[in-house]
Amino acid sequence: MKRLLFLTVSLIAVATQAFAFNTVTVKDSISTNTTWTAGQQYLLKGYVYVTNGTTLTINPGTIIRGDKATKGALIVERGAKIVAAGTADMPIIFTSNEPQGSRTYGDWGGVIICGKAPVNWTAGEAQVEGGPRSFYGGTDASDNSGVLSYVRIEFGGIAFSPNNEVNSLTLCGVGSGTQIDHIMVSYGGDDGIEWFGGNVNAKYLVSHRMVDDDFDNDNGFSGKVQFFVSQKDPNVADISGSKAIESDSYLAGTVDGKTDASKATKAVFSNGTMIGPVVTPTSTAYDVVQHTAGVHIRRGSSLSLFNSIIGGFACGLLIDESSSSYGSTTKNIGSGSMEFKSNIIAGTATTGIPAGAPNKNIVFVVNGARSLTPTSANADSATSGNTDWTPYTGPFAYLQDPASGNFQYASMTSQLTLWNPFDDLNPNFFPKSSSPVIYNSKALPSYIPAGTFPGNVYPFDCSKAINTDTSNKFANYNAPTVVPNFSSAKVSDPFFTKTNYVGAFGCAGDNWMAKWTNFDPNNTFYETVVSVENIEENIEATSVYPNPATTNAYVNIALKQNTDVNIYLVDMTGRVVKNIFSGKTSGSQTYNVDLTNVNAGMYFITVASANGQKTTKLTVIK
Repeated sequence: MKRLLFLTVSLIAVATQAFAFNTVTVKDSISTNTTWTAGQQYLLKGYVYVTNGTTLTINPGTIIRGDKATKGALIVERGAKIVAAGTADMPIIFTSNEPQGSRTYGDWGGVIICGKAPVNWTAGEAQVEGGPRSFYGGTDASDNSGVLSYVRIEFGGIAFSPNNEVNSLTLCGVGSGTQIDHIMVSYGGDDGIEWFGGNVNAKYLVSHRMVDDDFDNDNGFSGKVQFFVSQKDPNVADISGSKAIESDSYLAGTVDGKTDASKATKAVFSNGTMIGPVVTPTSTAYDVVQHTAGVHIRRGSSLSLFNSIIGGFACGLLIDESSSSYGSTTKNIGSGSMEFKSNIIAGTATTGIPAGAPNKNIVFVVNGARSLTPTSANADSATSGNTDWTPYTGPFAYLQDPASGNFQYASMTSQLTLWNPFDDLNPNFFPKSSSPVIYNSKALPSYIPAGTFPGNVYPFDCSKAINTDTSNKFANYNAPTVVPNFSSAKVSDPFFTKTNYVGAFGCAGDNWMAKWTNFDPNNTFYETVVSVENIEENIEATSVYPNPATTNAYVNIALKQNTDVNIYLVDMTGRVVKNIFSGKTSGSQTYNVDLTNVNAGMYFITVASANGQKTTKLTVIK
């Protein structure tokens, strides 16, 4: 294996020499205020508890590893805080302790935060799933468990048994005083992010290739979420059925949903882009049974979804009228407690459709029937195109009605037209210029003179706010085909950014995933150098010029003997940006570094030989 020295900003002052990280092993409890720094790495062995009254601070750029053998996990208990505030250039990274190339789903336990906010358990509290000693829940809706910002959690989450799991990030009874934003979870062994009650809000979330659900919420979670992305692995799914969003309210041990609907899960999600495994709707080359649905709402949940894209799933929206002991899911739709507005469902599988139903964009089932297999016929269920929701009454037709802002497209590629949503290493979730997300294809009325607006269609300018005023010959009109909805009381408060597009991304250039995300963490160099004394044995000298550089830089190296050499350009997170040279060489050599497509910022040039490496700082300016 090639090894690359990972450096952080704390080492910049002396970056022209080689360094070794100390690895600090952390076990049991953290019971005094503690700070973890980027100058060393931390290994979690077993369950590590941050105890009541204690604050764990994690500096930007710090790497924390979870031990596989002991199922390492970090649990922030009630009354404790975690302050993990990374940056776009220097995210905080929780990852597997397995070597580069050998990491996999569920290598370690993940991160669990326990708060004092309300939950719908009858006892008002519950013990965390998966074995930790910790309890969560209480009466403090504004409870503050700290900060998670610009944080990646990779290869975490373990499903010990059904309903006994540790997720990549588990938020248990976490209150609104807690800050959650810019979080990426990837390659988790169970769910990506799961909320057990509480009311914490969150923005800018990415869930990539989870075994089970991407965003799971239960036990009366009533927080708000905006700007979220999920992408499924077509070859991996959970036996329980994998979804982008799964939402429950009531189950054994909670309040009775038939008599107390006030404690239902009432989460509000907006501006999501959820990508499933179905690239070609007519294909059977995916596990339709286990990849259940894009969004599954059941057990009396009242989750609302606005301004989002559900694309490439076996079933788009699965509404599950569970057994009466869990309360009524459909009653929440009929009462308006649950809303589904200004959403796109696209590219839904067309294989295995039940008789009499044209598609599976929206599927309704009774008593959990077909919740795992939404492609098989079932006598007590209705699907898109059918109007028989008997014996349940309510305004169900709006779920698929363009008048409510809900649109359905058969094709992801020719109709929805996102750039590259299925690429799991370098995805692009932005809409193309022809997409109904940022383009309006509706023909203008005949009284508008030809040539008034390009293409003689309804005008939309990505840089302007939504305006649906058609007076004065559309002089003020500005809206795409699918108009976002921020008029509902559920999405009108200041938490929600009022976008002019649906989905997680609109106009080109506004990429909130830039810099801090990583879609290929298995091949990222997090390795440490364990010996400083002999690290430069074969490398006599390296230099980089000009420095700072704009479009090109040059690396000079001098070697003591003929040897294999690898030269990399590395960013501040340890990710290889460019492979500059790889091969056998000797003596003094000069190599060009093309910086044309490299963003401004701080980088490192690392020269690695068979038994040593040398690293030099490079500043790129534009």
